[in-house]
Order: sequence, then structure tokens, then C-alpha cells
Amino acid sequence: MTRSRLATTAVACTVGAWAAVTALSTSAYAIPPESRAVGISCADSSGMIFAGPSLVSGTLTSSAPSPSLPQKLKLGLTITNPANIAPNSATMVFRTVQTSGGGSGVGTVFDFAGTTHPAWGPVPPMVMGPLSAPVRIPAGTALRLKTTTGTPSAANWSIKVHNPVAGNDIYCVGSQNGGSADFTF
Repeated sequence: MTRSRLATTAVACTVGAWAAVTALSTSAYAIPPESRAVGISCADSSGMIFAGPSLVSGTLTSSAPSPSLPQKLKLGLTITNPANIAPNSATMVFRTVQTSGGGSGVGTVFDFAGTTHPAWGPVPPMVMGPLSAPVRIPAGTALRLKTTTGTPSAANWSIKVHNPVAGNDIYCVGSQNGGSADFTF
């Protein structure tokens, strides 16, 4: 083999190896966005029904922005908000529970929390998030929205929103719909 051909082959192999490493390292942390159907019913801290008493439908979507940052969840609901709420002014928490995989073990609670949201008002959908996990969840960990039933309250919720206009908390009970698969990170 000539020196020129050998150099060309070496460069091609190096580029190929770099592309393979890049592709593998990207797929090792970046899960494709997964979406799951949810149903919730909400009441504020005074007991006034906010969404319900029948379940309101929505879609919970996951993302993993980088290999070192916590994963995120975003919720879109088919409801409107009676008052206009400025963007990024409400504090929200999505409570999830680990169902399998590594990490701290089955039953571990992960609260995805934050204040990221667009403006809310009388036009659907009402979007919450994306909200960050408290830590980077270990690869292979499966979790789902914590299932709660009954009357929403400070002691019984799957989703919690602090209303910046009224200054009160809104609690939501609900679950991922029936056969909806877990999120796997």
C-alpha cells in the first residue's frame, strides 16, 4: 500500500471511529421524547374544584437534554385557566414513582419541579414545564406519574401547582392512563 493510500485509510478509519463514538455516546443518554396519556382531577387548598370532578386528559412528555443534566417532564392539559397567569410565575411539581431499574429502588419518589411554563389563560392547552428531576436519574430506571385517587389535598396529590395570582396551592389526583407504559430513562 502506498503511503498516500495508507494515510487516506487511516483518516477514514479515524473519522469512522469518531462518528461511531459520537453516535453511541449520544444514544447512551438521549432518550427519544416519550409521551404518555394522563387523567387528573384538581382542587385548590380551600377545596374548590379546579378541574374535574371527572378526569381531565393530558399528555406527559419526557426528555433528556444532556448526559449530565437531570431529565425533564412536560404536561399539556386540555383545560383552560380562568385567569391570565404570566409565564414562568407558577411553581409546579409532578410526583413520579420508580417502578423498576437501577437507582434508589422500586417505590422511590422523584419530584420533577420548577417554574417553566408559557402564559396560561382562557385558550387551551395549558402547558406545564418542562420541569427537571431533582437529580440525574440512572440509566435504565423506569418511572411513572404517581397514582392517586380520591379528594385532592396537601396529603394526596400527583401534581401540585402554586397559583401566583391567588397565592394558594392547587392539588391534582390522577394517573397515567391504563395500559400506558412507564417512562424509561
